[in-house]
Amino acid sequence: MKPLKRRDSSHAAEFAQASWVREFRDALDSEEPAFAFTATFRIEWRRVEDKPGRTTSYEDAGRAVRRVAESVASQRSVLRCDATEQDINHELRRRLPWPTEGIEIRSAHVSLHVDEHTRSSAERAAQLGREATLEVLARHQTAARIRFMEEEILRNPATARLYLMLEQTSRHGELPPGVDADQIVREVQQWRPDATWVVVAQLLHTFVSNLTSQDHQDLLRTLRALFLEYDGKELAERLPLDQGLLEQDPPR
Repeated sequence: MKPLKRRDSSHAAEFAQASWVREFRDALDSEEPAFAFTATFRIEWRRVEDKPGRTTSYEDAGRAVRRVAESVASQRSVLRCDATEQDINHELRRRLPWPTEGIEIRSAHVSLHVDEHTRSSAERAAQLGREATLEVLARHQTAARIRFMEEEILRNPATARLYLMLEQTSRHGELPPGVDADQIVREVQQWRPDATWVVVAQLLHTFVSNLTSQDHQDLLRTLRALFLEYDGKELAERLPLDQGLLEQDPPR
């Protein structure tokens, strides 16, 4: 083919108004690093009048449109190929006619395609992501349930029995055999936080936690003597006293 030559001013004007079409294919990265769209570009452009011609105009038209397509595709999943194609072409139409780099892009269209292997791989990756999210949610729910059990249910035996009774009743529609609801209610009332013995036990726990090991043994020895004085020999024998301290008890 012979190179184009300007023969007169009228031919030069026609050349300036001539439109050029470029078509090419490329890969566009998606939001998932491992997966990409296959894109087909079709661009119609012309040189702008009164602008000097550039030998790179052919590449400039393609690069300008490709950058728009890359920007949109990089925020989309390959599983939404049609929607991504629509968004890219909407953005291109919004810019037309588009003067850039000494040329004017008159029309531009991008067609996207995702092959079956890429699509199936993306679907598996998405499924694994959903399963991982559900697993994290299940762990959080389990941790929250454990905290609830520790802080609310297992604070005392009565509350634990009441919770178990309610759980079994909700599953089977009736109380399990051998469960005395009235007895459980009495136990719950006995273990209420403002009950005298509960308050005393909490105070003793706070007091004992501040004692030394020797003080612990002295307190147990005093408590043993108190049990024996009130005919609580069986209780006194269950106290974890050192054998040496037991031999120091005064004869009764």
